Amino acid sequence: MNKALRLIFWGYLFIFFRIQIGIDLLADPIGYYLIYSGGRLMTKHFHVAKKVEIVAFIGMLISLPGVFVNLSEAIDVGWMSYTQGLFVWKVIVVYYLLGTWKSAIQGQGYTLLRDRLKQVYLLYMGVHFAMMLYMAFSFNIGGGSWSSVFLTISFSVIAMDIALLVLIAALRKVDWKDPMEIKSSR
Repeated sequence: MNKALRLIFWGYLFIFFRIQIGIDLLADPIGYYLIYSGGRLMTKHFHVAKKVEIVAFIGMLISLPGVFVNLSEAIDVGWMSYTQGLFVWKVIVVYYLLGTWKSAIQGQGYTLLRDRLKQVYLLYMGVHFAMMLYMAFSFNIGGGSWSSVFLTISFSVIAMDIALLVLIAALRKVDWKDPMEIKSSR
């Protein structure tokens, strides 16, 4: 299970960062492949992880064009829509990851981790949903009147992506054979 979480951690890191030098050096398809591999390993212990495997595989396929195009500089409506679609797909993958982890820690002795998972789930989904709402309505809003809202939501999205990586690191500390509490880092 530790290896699966390590693969998912690195996969999400590949999706989170973008280093563009001609092509994307930390390509999203590689990140989705690592999440797919981690989901495949988790499926051996938790059948519900099959959904993670499926959505990560689809993410691997739909993110291929983004390797060769600098999506952060895209001004064409088609590429902007594609970028927004990738953002939504990332949230879908995380939704299934969090659902898998939630079902995996239903045993006794995981109350702190369960509470932390619930907190990250609510904040992550809420912040990313706010960004999706902003993206949906930003086409119709002219000028720079909403730039402070965009900056606030953008920094919140980054903070939640980091919180997810920290959660994955906390899940790696769990002894999946013997339920026990992990130390709270609060």
